[in-house]
Amino acid sequence: MIAQNVHEAEPVSRVPNTAFTPASDEERSEVRDQLRRILSSAAFHNSKRYASVLKFVVDQTLLGFGDRLKERTIGIEVFDRPPDYDTATDHAVRSAVAEVRKRLAQYYLDGGRRELRIEIQPGSYMPLFRWGDEASHLAAIPAKITTGRTSSIPALAPDVPVTPKLWVRSFWIAAGCVIFAAALAAAVITTRSHDPMESFWRPLFVSRAPVLLCIGNMEGALEPPRDGQGLTSKMSLSDFHNSPVITVTAYDAFTLAKFAALMQANGKQFRFASQSDTTFDDLQGGPAILVGLLNNTWTERLVPKLRFTVEHPTVTQYVIRDRTRPSNNDWSVDYSTPYMSLTKDYALVLRMFDPKTEQTVIVAAGITVFGTAAAGEFLTNRNELKKLAAIAPPGWEKKNMELVLSTDVIGGQSGPASIVAAQFW
Repeated sequence: MIAQNVHEAEPVSRVPNTAFTPASDEERSEVRDQLRRILSSAAFHNSKRYASVLKFVVDQTLLGFGDRLKERTIGIEVFDRPPDYDTATDHAVRSAVAEVRKRLAQYYLDGGRRELRIEIQPGSYMPLFRWGDEASHLAAIPAKITTGRTSSIPALAPDVPVTPKLWVRSFWIAAGCVIFAAALAAAVITTRSHDPMESFWRPLFVSRAPVLLCIGNMEGALEPPRDGQGLTSKMSLSDFHNSPVITVTAYDAFTLAKFAALMQANGKQFRFASQSDTTFDDLQGGPAILVGLLNNTWTERLVPKLRFTVEHPTVTQYVIRDRTRPSNNDWSVDYSTPYMSLTKDYALVLRMFDPKTEQTVIVAAGITVFGTAAAGEFLTNRNELKKLAAIAPPGWEKKNMELVLSTDVIGGQSGPASIVAAQFW
């Protein structure tokens, strides 16, 4: 059963000066048009610094991430501050946002009072949107077309007489072109908004920070950790090549390569790190993709707090546990099974905003490497992600989610994944 908590958007009444949340493509388009007008005005045109701040907070809000706008986030994304910079002594963000508020006030004072308003309230970094005076919309409508002798329509050329019918026909041709262009643009936007691949990965694609690709290694799988396994300058090449710190499974490496290819195809910068090399500061520096479950301590840090977690009931058995059905042991694997005899594996897929790092993290983690491989294929294959869109609640694109996947394993190869449980919040 899929846990949901969905609220349908109510129609917004366009009462002048009333605050609203852009809930449709049309409303978001109006906000973006207004943003372009503001950024091209004298108040912002010559200030790249303040224009960048305003554009960033508006874009993030329209993408559904406005509630995540923090001083540190803006400092990292807009001002290129390091993830651990001291916000108590570095006032760049607060000063810039205060100046943005002043310039917005000046813009509307200078003649934009009837337009859609974009505001940033004191004490907040999330922009507020208000409908403008409806008179501003009427001002944009052309003057009434008349067909009498007193028509003031200018001639197209000195030798070409203009008749009312010719003007009206030209008007409808132009109007048709505008409607067609708008419909085409709306179709493109709608197609992109319903693309499950783009919807799932959007939090990473829109981030300006490089994506961290963190892979589990043998050191993460050791239980308990062995002493003396770290890298040292006196270590021989033989010991180095066989060290648990740098040893990863081929299946996990293949999965990591799929994620790297996806990032590259979408123009995203990324960097590799093993779970041993990764620090908490690294995770604070930008979004991350974690590969591996039992061999990745950073995955193990997240999972215990979620609905679907991993337990180790016996020496050789691992099970994905549903906290709402604690007696269910269906999603389990016994590590004493000969690997060519394994027929089922299970995996966790996670996409969530980590409140501790204030970054989005995506996890592909199987009980064994076969589950991890199936999860990696699921997340990088557009047709596979359609399975997610088919069972997800409305607005899932902006929600945290945790999935339990099942995959058939035949002859040491995993097949397509099936979603057996999901949680959205």
